Amino acid sequence: MFICRFVDYNAYVGKFQKIIFILFAFLIFLVPLVLWPYTSEVFEFNKVVLLYILTTLITGIWVVRSLIERKIIFRRTILDIPLLVFIGSQLISTIFSIDPLTSWLGYYSRFNGGLASIICYCLLYWAFVSNFWKQDAIKLIKILLSSATLVSLYGILEHFGIDKDIWVQDVQSRVFSTLGQPNWLAAWLVALMPIGWALRLNPRHTKNWLWITLSALFFTTLLFTKSRSGLLGFVVANFIFWGLVLLKYKKQFLREFIIHNSLFLILFLLIGSPFRASNIQPPISPGIPSLETGGTESGTIRKIVWKGATQVWLHYPVFGSGVETFAFTYYKFRPVEHNLVSEWDFIYNKAHNQFLNTAANSGTTGLLSYLFLIGASVYLFTRKFENSEEGILNLALLAGFVSLSATNFFGFAVVPTELTFFLFPAFAIAIAGNSTEYQVRSKKLENTQKMSTLFVLCTLLYVLFSVGKYWYADTLFAKGKAFNASKKPDQAIKYLGAATRLEPNQALYHNELGSSLTNIALTYNEQKDTTNSKKFADMAIAESDKAVSLSPANVNLKKARFGVFIMLSVIDQNYLLNAQNTLVETINQSPTDAKLYYNLGLTYARTGQSDKALDVLKKTIGLKSNYKDARLAYAILLIEKGDKTGAKAQLEYILGSIDPNDFLTKQTLESIK
Repeated sequence: MFICRFVDYNAYVGKFQKIIFILFAFLIFLVPLVLWPYTSEVFEFNKVVLLYILTTLITGIWVVRSLIERKIIFRRTILDIPLLVFIGSQLISTIFSIDPLTSWLGYYSRFNGGLASIICYCLLYWAFVSNFWKQDAIKLIKILLSSATLVSLYGILEHFGIDKDIWVQDVQSRVFSTLGQPNWLAAWLVALMPIGWALRLNPRHTKNWLWITLSALFFTTLLFTKSRSGLLGFVVANFIFWGLVLLKYKKQFLREFIIHNSLFLILFLLIGSPFRASNIQPPISPGIPSLETGGTESGTIRKIVWKGATQVWLHYPVFGSGVETFAFTYYKFRPVEHNLVSEWDFIYNKAHNQFLNTAANSGTTGLLSYLFLIGASVYLFTRKFENSEEGILNLALLAGFVSLSATNFFGFAVVPTELTFFLFPAFAIAIAGNSTEYQVRSKKLENTQKMSTLFVLCTLLYVLFSVGKYWYADTLFAKGKAFNASKKPDQAIKYLGAATRLEPNQALYHNELGSSLTNIALTYNEQKDTTNSKKFADMAIAESDKAVSLSPANVNLKKARFGVFIMLSVIDQNYLLNAQNTLVETINQSPTDAKLYYNLGLTYARTGQSDKALDVLKKTIGLKSNYKDARLAYAILLIEKGDKTGAKAQLEYILGSIDPNDFLTKQTLESIK
């Protein structure tokens, strides 16, 4: 560690390092564990907020320490330039983003990956390598493993039904523990498993079965996730670690290799392979797709999404469409064949391939900088292997780091895995380094030091206040959504109004408030209160306008705006024209979305434009041939036009997928007869 020559000063300076160590310990231990059921997203949102808070505290204390010691405490490393290049690419992408707020904070409900989180990870890397050395790093690695132990134990208990009544998903079939999704849990555990193997190979731990027990625990949890990408990551990590160990140390650790892999094989045979899983549940967050849900095979869907992501990349080749804006741009380039898969109307806010996701969002610049960072990190791990505890631990960090790229190829990074991605190189540098001594020039703080320290502390408090406000606004938003879902819009507007006042630039808050106001307007309309009905209808439209103006690239906000006008058309039929215009505008942003065309066709029909309705519904069927609702609506309009032959053909096409006893179908058949 940095050792001061002034004895009285040592304890004073040591406190800062101790505080930073404690904060890192909280970060590493709590981020995988934290969740809160009263926010709009249970897992990732709270993890990223904790990341913001602890990064702010760590960075603030680190800067204060530098001011007190009158020395820039910054350790130069091989990753400095790659990190700066990567941050630079994300910054440029954010500046030219189609939705800057999303690029800054991340897509709402995903959060990780925005520029703010990337800056946090880089600051944590630099804070770690500048303040810690070997013993600190090993202690923090063990704290990380202790967190993984708790996560795994909870995951195993999930498999046996400890919380089966809490989640909508079949958590016993695929566990997700405190990470929120099986693939995320699997990717994180796989990255950590080689560390346990390395500690087992340490001569001081040869007779200690703790590490092999942890390996069994982690692998059992991995199998209970039924994650195919996770198992692939495990194979990669296992091959790299044991392959390099046997190559470097020959037969010295052959026995340990046989013990570990025999254990894994036995567990695999007892528990089963994820490739035999037939029904795989979607993730936690509503409206977010799972590419591994029952229905269309996940590989087929991935190919379609990757095709769309490639088109986004080609359209925004240099700097991308903006960090974390894939949910908006994918609609524009969504392949037509996506309409024929089981998850055709789900929201895809990630490309489900970290590399394509980066290319689409940040362009070639972002992708190359990301690959540069990965390559530099791998070089860091491989440049020196020693016959020592540090050398084997370095191999473990390499294996875990590479496994993240393997799992990310079929998925994407979340807060725990991204934190691991940036801290593993920091661990390697800290473990390989040596402490240095330097002299502090003065014991007494000068006025400039005091003023600078005060400024840093004030800045720190301001950032913490902003993060706290951001988190609290989300809890209000979540309460408002819950009241809307329970048909209590009068209660919802209290919380949603407060949320929009705290975070006036969050488009989703205004959108949800618009939904509340719409329902209140309809209630007044039922009570024949024309004045209040009109008043709240205008307020609802204003909130919807605000939401769309804040995030014009967000197609889903325009879909919600269409819904507002359709609901308000009960009050005034003229709102149907607004709904119609909204859909026409939305289709320009999402030209292959069959549901948009279907709704436009119905709107044309309701406004008496039957010819346009027929044309649009015909195009809808062209986009999605198995769209039974569209074919039925098309058949009804054909009957009205007197084309019973055409209507019969439509119904005969869909009778295999529509209940013949369905009232509307029977009514249509009777009309044909």
